[in-house]
Amino acid sequence: MRFALLATVVLLALSACQPHEGMPTQSTALPQPTVSLVATLVRRDLVRLVWSVRDGEGRRFEIQRQNRDEPWKHFATVVPVDGLIRIEDTGVVPGQRYQYRLRLSGSKGDASLDVVQVAVPL
Repeated sequence: MRFALLATVVLLALSACQPHEGMPTQSTALPQPTVSLVATLVRRDLVRLVWSVRDGEGRRFEIQRQNRDEPWKHFATVVPVDGLIRIEDTGVVPGQRYQYRLRLSGSKGDASLDVVQVAVPL
């Protein structure tokens, strides 16, 4: 069961990494970091996500969360540590689906770097 859930999360994460129509593009002078989801843990009371970030050291990233058709909401502001961004969300509800979006803000605009969908088990 856990393997199937993890496989579903990974597949959803990979499909969500495709560019989304209407999303802002990166336009800062700094190189855009390379981001990939490297680990996830999903329980009925916890979602833990870990992204690997290359070329992002010292830069601030925003994590946003979305539940169903609600608008995106700020969840956390983070700085990569040892090339990783780690978050834990203990405010999840069993049976709900959430999306987490990693964003980079710059003086010339914002960019959505990664979107991950998670289904919290009952």
